[in-house]
Amino acid sequence: MVKNNLATAPAPHLHSPISTQKIMAITTLALLPAFFVSVYFFGAGVIWQFLISSVTAFICQLICGFLRHRSLYKSVGDLSYIVTALILALTLPPLIPFHLTVIVTAFAILICKECFGGLGMNIFNPAMAGFVFLLISAPGQMFNTYIAPAPNAYVEASLGNTYEVIFNNADAKEIHDKVLALNNDADALSGATWLESTKTARKSGHIDDVQAINYQDGKESGYLYLALAYLLGGLVLLAFRIIFVRMVVSFFLSLVVFVLLGKLMLPNLVLNLDAQLILGGTMLGAFFIITDPVTNAGTAKGRIIFAILCAFLIVLIRAFGSYSDAVAFAVLLSNASAPLIDALTRRRAYGIGFKKGGL
Repeated sequence: MVKNNLATAPAPHLHSPISTQKIMAITTLALLPAFFVSVYFFGAGVIWQFLISSVTAFICQLICGFLRHRSLYKSVGDLSYIVTALILALTLPPLIPFHLTVIVTAFAILICKECFGGLGMNIFNPAMAGFVFLLISAPGQMFNTYIAPAPNAYVEASLGNTYEVIFNNADAKEIHDKVLALNNDADALSGATWLESTKTARKSGHIDDVQAINYQDGKESGYLYLALAYLLGGLVLLAFRIIFVRMVVSFFLSLVVFVLLGKLMLPNLVLNLDAQLILGGTMLGAFFIITDPVTNAGTAKGRIIFAILCAFLIVLIRAFGSYSDAVAFAVLLSNASAPLIDALTRRRAYGIGFKKGGL
């Protein structure tokens, strides 16, 4: 006897020419330029962080698949865990101990994604939630294991040297000082990041006293090349129509407007436009985070509002917040607001109000 499956799926019945697996594969490839730039300027610790994060994410996905009685292929076949692991590797400090990377990755996969039902059901972006989780719970480890970028950083921060720090708890300061010495700019800041080094001036309302960023020489050039790498990857996503161009355009236009208004109203608190665009995770957020189809708004108008809200929160938190970078916090707050944005920008019901005098 042949068993017929008469179950129907909910509308709309649309066929997509590109699968989730292909989307994640293309996104991974789009992130590779930023990955190689990070290794060049921040050292081989980025490679170790990606390996640790990807293995942990893979194991977590298998565990969840086993508990849900799913096949192993369906548990890991969508490749979403690779994208999460790669974003974590690009955002976490290169020399952070391996057990913290394992904890953060497990938190991102198990708590932020699988506890909500898995891919397509999570409210918050897993990578950003994991980053904030570590930033709040272990701020000392976060700021003490960064490497100030420098050309050819992988020479001093080699696979062997970073292995000793990440896995054997060696002193991270020695590698940090050696990488810092590679800079041609003798006056290069020794802080974890340029944004972090400006915190004191920003909190005291004297941001104009901060030395201008030198993108031509010294460690600050690493931030410029990394931003360009994210831009290149973002153009790949736009070319394959994986992300919405209106979201990206709305985000950048809004950021420019809010920064210009902020400089007029609060000149001693708001960073310059170039710092807002190039430093921190702005470019990563613009192309790879806020455009996440699962955690942003679900309507066309809602996505634009979502992008504007992210831009506003980034400028606001960078001006008044206690943390040096604000992209992760802005994204999570916007993720939490996405259901409300959807409710305020509901789609027109089919057949209702299509034309005057209609149903």
